[in-house]
Amino acid sequence: TTPALPGGRARITVARAVGPGEQGGDDRAAGLQALGHTGDMSSSLTTIGIALANVACSVSLVLVNKAVFSLGFNFPMSLTCLHFAFTVAFYRVLAGCGFFEMRPIPQTEAFKIAGFGVGSIGFMNISLHLNSVGFYQITKLAVVPCTLFAQAFLYNTHASRRVKLSLLILLLGLAVATVSDVQLNAPGFVLGMLAVLTTTVFQIWQGSKQKELEVSAVQLQAAVSFWQAVQSLAAAVALENLCVRLPPPLGPETPTECRTALTFVASQRPSGSHVVLLVLLTCLIALGTNFSSFCLIGRTSAITFQVVGHAKTCLVLAGGYLLWPPQDTSQLLDNVLGVSVAMLGCILYGHIKMAEANARHDICDAFCPASLLGFVSDAARYEAIPSKPLGSTKEKPVGSLTASDAKVALRRGPTGGSEPPDPGLVEAGELEERAK
Repeated sequence: TTPALPGGRARITVARAVGPGEQGGDDRAAGLQALGHTGDMSSSLTTIGIALANVACSVSLVLVNKAVFSLGFNFPMSLTCLHFAFTVAFYRVLAGCGFFEMRPIPQTEAFKIAGFGVGSIGFMNISLHLNSVGFYQITKLAVVPCTLFAQAFLYNTHASRRVKLSLLILLLGLAVATVSDVQLNAPGFVLGMLAVLTTTVFQIWQGSKQKELEVSAVQLQAAVSFWQAVQSLAAAVALENLCVRLPPPLGPETPTECRTALTFVASQRPSGSHVVLLVLLTCLIALGTNFSSFCLIGRTSAITFQVVGHAKTCLVLAGGYLLWPPQDTSQLLDNVLGVSVAMLGCILYGHIKMAEANARHDICDAFCPASLLGFVSDAARYEAIPSKPLGSTKEKPVGSLTASDAKVALRRGPTGGSEPPDPGLVEAGELEERAK
């Protein structure tokens, strides 16, 4: 152990001794390294599979929901309530069959997580109803910078400059492709900001609460789905199953016929059972979407989940341009350019995150000139500790490391290569905690 630096920052001291039996230790270290790389590869493939499943489920849910709405069932909160109710029943059956163990969590925590989840869906839908599509897209893009700020302010977790650069490229591309007319009013602006706030908090909690409460993604979703069903039911009854005349701009300027989800279901004849089948299909797809979302955020982060969602938007837009080209060629050029830039940002983000996780050089190191490399690199980067004789030390303050830099430090070890540092030489496990 070594004394702390001024200001309470801890030191990391690594000493490397050369002695008898080192070759055997190197062999063991090499074997552990090979096992670690195999585990990392398997984990990466699993994460990629979950991300692809999330994209497939999300796109399918949008298409099937659109089909349900086109058949006259224009009640999104009622449909959301059915999704959560189906999720509750499904997980109860799985737990009863012994496929997983239900882990109770404090009801106050479950209620809070469910409240922000339902609020995110509800406020986004109302914002789209009150504002233009352009402002709705801006609120979706604003979730990424808000999440970065919240993670830095609440959890002291900072993204590297290169990650922020890739996110900036992604958001600029999507803004060019999707934001055209921006029209809003005071109630719509307030509800749009509430949508951004609730979405940010809910997505951060999807990952942090799994670690804080020591539960899996399935256990957390099973625990909060009941309260999500109850809260969405209350919202559906208030907004879509009561005939309440709201003043403009919340309601129509001229009185219209009161249509509720209950009257729609009551008016259906046996020949219209295909609507019910489509609703059940949306429940199955929504279950897959929610499950993959919890798993993806738990394995990665809320920012990665947002990037996957924006990549899905780019794929949907690109497919729309190919299948149904717009008549305005000038707008088509802007859309194609914006989607291309956004996809470049998505690919760059994934490449940089993989490089940081594996302590490797990225494309910025290979192609950026020295003047730009200093700009896109963080001020405090972990440098490899050179091999020194017995008794020599190299000190690096833990407090100056970002989470990604701490992971790099753990992987590089005292020789700057693949040899891991001796855990006993890292004071109080602070480097591991910083990496987490």
